[in-house]
Amino acid sequence: MSEEFIPNSEIYSVPPGSPAPTQPSREPILITIIGSATGIDLVVKILHRLGFAEARAWSKPQIDPNTGRPMRVLTKWLRY
Repeated sequence: MSEEFIPNSEIYSVPPGSPAPTQPSREPILITIIGSATGIDLVVKILHRLGFAEARAWSKPQIDPNTGRPMRVLTKWLRY
């Protein structure tokens, strides 16, 4: 299965039927993981092995103000 995975190149094309932008633009996308410290670490490691993001790219563990549970945040920049 891992041989079939193509790592994320972080460059996406405009959906069909959408007007093409005149200049390439970038957009920040925030990805948040909320759960137990063990579960969060496991997901970060899995996403790293899949080529989604380096483990060090995630924020340090923080407390989610809404739930009081641990969380980590990642900002991915998309170009389209």
